[in-house]
Amino acid sequence: MENWGQDWMEINIKVYERICRRQEVELGRPVEPTDYVFMTQAKSRDNAIKSLAKQFDIVLDATGLKVSNVGEPRSLYSLRHSSIMFRLMFGRTVDTLTLARNARTSPEMIDRFYAAPLQGEMNIGELQSKRRPRPWE
Repeated sequence: MENWGQDWMEINIKVYERICRRQEVELGRPVEPTDYVFMTQAKSRDNAIKSLAKQFDIVLDATGLKVSNVGEPRSLYSLRHSSIMFRLMFGRTVDTLTLARNARTSPEMIDRFYAAPLQGEMNIGELQSKRRPRPWE
């Protein structure tokens, strides 16, 4: 479980590279940094998000997962919450400032809405850990 995050990151990079190669063929040009990863033909970001949200809702309905285990309705936005929570719970030495910047929010929002249900004992190993020496040290 220790390399869980790293393993998933490597898989995600391979998937992203495969998506980019496919898009280059479909679009007939190199992928630009401003191109959408999904919904490449969408007219706007709002249009793409609405379409993805509708598809996600259909999947939730078909799988019987429209409501979470605590009775809250799931939405496309739920994925953001899950992603931040997984980083907090399973990330190695993740600081809230870096996480907040990556999620385009503030450390206060991370602490208030995401870290609040976490218990101090959950990552006790991180508190008691010692930084590994860098190769040049």
